[in-house]
Amino acid sequence: MTDLLTVLLWWAMVTIFGLAAWPLLFRLFRYLPDRGYSFAKTGGLLAVAYVGWLLGNFGFVQVSPGGALVSLALVAVASALAARGQTWADMKQWWAEHRATVIAVEVLFVVAFAAWAYVRALNPNITFTEKPMEFAFLNSVLRTGTLPPGDPWLSGFAISYYHFGYIIMGMLIAVSGVLPSVGFNLGIALLFALTAVGAFGIVFNLIATVLTRCQQPAANDPQRVAHGQPPITNGAVWPALLGPLFMLTGNFNGALEVLHKAGLFSPAFWAWLDIKWTNQPPVPGGGWMPDRFLWWWQASRVIHDRGLTGAEVEVIDEFPFFSFLLGDMHPHVLGLPFVFLAIAFALNLFLMLSDPDRAVEQGRSVERPDTGWRAWLPLSWPDLLGGALILGGLSFLNTWDFPIYLFVAVAAFTVARGMREGFHVQVWQDAVMLGAQLAIAGIILYLPFYIGFRSQLGGILPNVIFPTRFAQFFVMFGPSLILVTIWLGWLAWRARRQGQRPDWRNGLGAAVVFLIGLIAVNVILSWAIASSNKPQAIEAMSNLLGGSSVAQALPDVVRMRLARAGTPLLLTLFIGVGAAWVFSRRGSTPEPGDDAPAPIHPAAFVAVLVVTGALLAIAPDFVYLRDLFGSRMNTVFKFYYQAWVVWSLAAAFGGWMLWHDLSRWKRAAVGVGVAVMLGLGLVYPALATTTVTDNWRGTTRDANDKHYATLDGMAYMSRDRAADYDAIKFINARIPGRPVMAEAVGGSYTEYGRVSAHTGLPTVLGWPFHELQWRGSGESFAGREDDIRALYSARTWAEAVPILDKYNIRYVYYGSLEANQYGPAGQAKFDQNMLVVYTYNGVTIYERTDK
Repeated sequence: MTDLLTVLLWWAMVTIFGLAAWPLLFRLFRYLPDRGYSFAKTGGLLAVAYVGWLLGNFGFVQVSPGGALVSLALVAVASALAARGQTWADMKQWWAEHRATVIAVEVLFVVAFAAWAYVRALNPNITFTEKPMEFAFLNSVLRTGTLPPGDPWLSGFAISYYHFGYIIMGMLIAVSGVLPSVGFNLGIALLFALTAVGAFGIVFNLIATVLTRCQQPAANDPQRVAHGQPPITNGAVWPALLGPLFMLTGNFNGALEVLHKAGLFSPAFWAWLDIKWTNQPPVPGGGWMPDRFLWWWQASRVIHDRGLTGAEVEVIDEFPFFSFLLGDMHPHVLGLPFVFLAIAFALNLFLMLSDPDRAVEQGRSVERPDTGWRAWLPLSWPDLLGGALILGGLSFLNTWDFPIYLFVAVAAFTVARGMREGFHVQVWQDAVMLGAQLAIAGIILYLPFYIGFRSQLGGILPNVIFPTRFAQFFVMFGPSLILVTIWLGWLAWRARRQGQRPDWRNGLGAAVVFLIGLIAVNVILSWAIASSNKPQAIEAMSNLLGGSSVAQALPDVVRMRLARAGTPLLLTLFIGVGAAWVFSRRGSTPEPGDDAPAPIHPAAFVAVLVVTGALLAIAPDFVYLRDLFGSRMNTVFKFYYQAWVVWSLAAAFGGWMLWHDLSRWKRAAVGVGVAVMLGLGLVYPALATTTVTDNWRGTTRDANDKHYATLDGMAYMSRDRAADYDAIKFINARIPGRPVMAEAVGGSYTEYGRVSAHTGLPTVLGWPFHELQWRGSGESFAGREDDIRALYSARTWAEAVPILDKYNIRYVYYGSLEANQYGPAGQAKFDQNMLVVYTYNGVTIYERTDK
């Protein structure tokens, strides 16, 4: 099957999945102008995979073509039931009236999917970084069939990691019949397209709501369509493209790389900025195209932490485009399209409660009954179930996302109710109740995942000396940060002009209290560690402080904090302005006969997104989640990633709102400003993609050293690692099931574990540090590395048999890594006592036949 046909096949499959689930989303997202169509493909994947996973845990289906089709059929039946009666008529009417929206969504998806499939074909290699681990999980899902899938790098154990995304991709690969090495790259392209469409959908629904509810209600009258006039929502299509543009642009580091390469600015400037690698003096006259090795990688390391002694500490600050360019199928990438589904749920909730007419229609969401079990439900049970399924799925996809978007949903509920009715006690009680119900239901719906899940996280630690410098923070978030700042300021100014004076006392007061709370938590945790009797914790803190005690380093810590106060102060201002604007709109429930209040502007929902991003960005300046890395690296990575998501959506909507509400000459200024910010951000995608694809020639070469494009992520091995490539093809073609195969054990981010990664067969131990991360301790694999060393090094069969029996090893792989790692002396025992099932080009595969 050619690459073009595989792309068309996946497009057709995902479209069918989306159409099968759309009636369910049409009912759930009934307050969104697009009725969930922008999220149908993502929702279809979630629904079908959830049904398959749930049935698979009880042994009814497998990750196979048959299992996927059964799950698809069940989702289609549920949708048919949901579409009965008036819903089907409403769907047909919506489809007839909103063809422009449908066409926009489909064209955007096709263009994004095809474009990124082409980029992946120019750089398809499944090697380096986390790709071997991700490919191992994907192959294990396909090999295992049953659920939960086995851990390919720890025989006898199931995967202890959030792996729902690999089940989704495995389902698509199984149905399409493509090679897993092709499906891996198709999956990255699919995630890119779903991200583009998801960002478009959120911004479209926000803008369309403004056009239909807040400014021109008569323009959305059905009679417009009857008289041949297009619906007013069509005016949201073009500006909604700002969503994917801001989401998938780069940070300002790409433009800085060009300036550094061109030799501009003084060495003092670059040293002051202190971004890793570009903090060295530039060399004039070197052109403008960055060509330093892995220069594009630097965009994900903009935040540069240094201790009191100047020692560097690694920090990761990825953003979506970098992730897609890197091509790792990691959980934060797998979960990204489903984040937009969660935001859509929160927006639907906000629109349901912020429009008085619709709030009355919802009934139980606002006017709670006094008796019965429904009195305990802030939402109707179908809404609650749908929200729990979406939000709970984030935990299985990328656990960090679950509490973040649970907060967004509850905050949207609280703001909509509070701005409409007033922030009285009942609103807060209902918000707490809703959060608890969504959290509990989300866990119960995915309970089999939690039963076997282990984590490396072990509490909260204080970030004593690593506040983010504002200059680096600005480079990281520049494209959206500037526009969000301007929009917030304009929003407060406009509210004041309209007589809606921002509630600065409560808004800024809450923000300042939050900042003081973070400082207090930091101080208390620091004091608790310094005064504890835990030598490891005290030593770790002392190392960060350059060997000093907390008391000795306190003056230097305070000076550093004050010198780098710009970032937390700006973020506190974001929180305060957003809260002040929301609190300024506190309403009250109208009495019978009174005129209904106007619908609440969707800008309030965007304010929730802005505040959420600010909370995510400010938290790692004071605390971080304890893990095996011993620093805030992973917390910054995960929190900043989602801050990028919500701020990109806010910037896209804010840019449109400024343009829409300002006078003509001010519109021009806004348009130029947005173009400049996007232009500076798009420098990185344009140049980095050129570099990564080897100037658009492709990184894969044939035997004649000729570049060519392919979606097969293993194709490079036929030239660079031919011996393993041929052996792996033999294993995938001739060895069924999941027998244990021994192979050499080595470090993470190396070629070790390559057989299990490319076949899905379980091995005794793959990358040890990764297993430590996934399981939180080394207890489950203690002694395994030593046992494998003993197995390969043993001179006699009698020494090898107990190890083979202990791990139920059926096959032994002997290639160049094994020979180099353990030497050739121990191979004779395998030749004498095991069956040679494969030998070619320096690789021998042995099968045990005596048991």
